[in-house]
Amino acid sequence: MKKLIVVADDFGLSEAYSIGAVKAYKEGIVTVLSLMSNMETAKFAVDLRNKECPEAPLAQHTNFVQGKPVSNNVKSMVDENGYFYRSTMWKSDHPMGEKGKGTIVPSFEDAKRETIAQLERHKELTGSYPNHFEGHSMGNENTQHAFREIMKEKRIHGMCQEEEDELLYYGHELIMGNEAYMKALHIGITAEQFMDDICGILSSPYEYNIVHFHPGYLDAYVIDHSTLTIPRVRDVQTLTDPRVKKWIDQNNIELVDFGALYKK
Repeated sequence: MKKLIVVADDFGLSEAYSIGAVKAYKEGIVTVLSLMSNMETAKFAVDLRNKECPEAPLAQHTNFVQGKPVSNNVKSMVDENGYFYRSTMWKSDHPMGEKGKGTIVPSFEDAKRETIAQLERHKELTGSYPNHFEGHSMGNENTQHAFREIMKEKRIHGMCQEEEDELLYYGHELIMGNEAYMKALHIGITAEQFMDDICGILSSPYEYNIVHFHPGYLDAYVIDHSTLTIPRVRDVQTLTDPRVKKWIDQNNIELVDFGALYKK
C-alpha cells in the first residue's frame, strides 16, 4: 500500500487563504497544514485550526520571501525597510519563471538563524515544534545547507531528506523532477488531472510519497502579494472533489501525515 502525505502549503499567508486550507483538510484529502509562522496572520490561522480541526498536523513552511523575518539580524535577506526580498530578486540555483533570476544570495548563517527563529515562533504559536519543515517558494544551496544542519541538530524531518536513516523512513517529494506536475501546479491542477496521476503517485517506486498544493481562498493580500491566485481556488475544488477521494481509495492509497515517517 502506497502512503501519501498531502500538504497544504502557505497556511497563514492570509485570512482568506487559511480558511480555504482548513476546508481542504476538513472536507478533502489534505493531511498536513504547513504554517508560515512569520506572517502577521499566522495566529489567525492557528486559532482557526484549533477551533475547526485541532487534530490537523501543522508543519512549518519556512518563508524567506514574504513579510518580515522573525529574527533581527538577517541582513542578507531583507531590504532597507526590513522586509524579505521577494523571490524575483533572488539568485537561485533552480530559477522558476521570473523567480530566482535576480542577484540576492542570502547567506547560510542568515538562513539558519531565520529558520530556527521561525521554528521557535511555530512553537510559541502552537505549543510544540513541528515534525516537518520545508522551504517556501525559493531557495539555494545556502538555504539547503542550513536545512540539512537543522534536521540533524533538532532531529526534525525536512524537505531536503535524501534517504532513509535510523530515525526516518524516506519520504519522496513527487514534485522533484516532475515538470508536468510543477507546470500544472502553477495553473491549478484539475480533478481529472489528479486522477490521471499527473503527480506520479501510482508510478512512484517509493512507499511514502509527498505532494504539495496551495488550497485557499483569495483576499486583497493574496492578490497584491502573490503571483499564485486562481490556482489556489482550483486546488480547493480539486482536493475536496469526492471523485478524487474515491480515486485514492480505489488505488489502495493510505493518506498519512509526516508523523508516519518517524520510525517507532
